[in-house]
Amino acid sequence: MIRFSPLSLVFLFSISSIFYGSSSSWTINPSKVKQISWKPRAFVYEGFLTDEECDHLISLAKSELKRSAVADNVSGKSKLSEVRTSSGMFISKGKDPIVASVEDKIATWTFLPKENGEDIQVLRYEHGQKYDPHLRLLC
Repeated sequence: MIRFSPLSLVFLFSISSIFYGSSSSWTINPSKVKQISWKPRAFVYEGFLTDEECDHLISLAKSELKRSAVADNVSGKSKLSEVRTSSGMFISKGKDPIVASVEDKIATWTFLPKENGEDIQVLRYEHGQKYDPHLRLLC
């Protein structure tokens, strides 16, 4: 009997998704998956989103971008800091059919229910901007 880990199954899985109102098949292509780390598990899927999906997310985000903040260690509230100099925003879940289809792809790839997802965070880093390495120590 052959045993597959959940990760192996993802390579065998194919779904149909809706993109821009037309039906299209999205198949996971194992040759585009690159393992970055096993502990913790981290993978990059090259070309996961189409150029059109990326352009759409960028167009939604462009006018909403604000300076990124960090959490204050004492109050837990957001504050501006030179540790993080990017700009960002969140696209609400299911905002439109394209965003919903991206969320479907993420749910399929991660084997997690779509309902477990969060708003999509869009970050913009211009030349010289950064998010310094940081650790939150829990004592």
